[in-house]
Amino acid sequence: MRVMVTSLKGGVGKTTTAIHLAAFLQLRGPTLLVDADPAEGALLWARQGAGLPFEVAGPEEARPKRFEHVVIDTAGHPKGKTLREYADKADLVVVPTSPGLLSLFSLEQFVKKLEGFPLKALVTLVPPFPSLDGMRTLAHLKARKIPHFKHVIHRLAAYEKAVLAGTVVQNAPDPRAVRAWEEYVLVGREMVKG
Repeated sequence: MRVMVTSLKGGVGKTTTAIHLAAFLQLRGPTLLVDADPAEGALLWARQGAGLPFEVAGPEEARPKRFEHVVIDTAGHPKGKTLREYADKADLVVVPTSPGLLSLFSLEQFVKKLEGFPLKALVTLVPPFPSLDGMRTLAHLKARKIPHFKHVIHRLAAYEKAVLAGTVVQNAPDPRAVRAWEEYVLVGREMVKG
């Protein structure tokens, strides 16, 4: 499977999503994460310490043909040519978005640029209960007929701890680490079902 993770807006959990979708796909076969973001967030995460269960490489070093699955983490606000080049090779384009009008407005603009590609929005950084932001955002996506995952990713400190430890969230030293990983497992299952 070839998955591109991209977003018009920064700070919506794009690299976190790429890392954890790659970790999910690694359970199904050898997986490569291509860090095509000039900020090199995934490469920095991989260099932190404990290690990631899949290979991470920049676009120049990447050898995708050696892997069963490839996840591409693009730059935030990718340029048209780069966007189309990666999207053309993707089985699915995952677009993380956080709740809130600015994020949703950016998402709607971005979806227009990606018309014709297999796309699914993923609602990330959802505040904990009793906030209804996650449900409202899903309802908004449904009303706008934007394809989306039915599961959401909550805003949890476990992700920051995972970055600091250089590992995936299920191995982070946090009591909610398992819950955080389970959310990405649910999204991963939706992703492979199509």
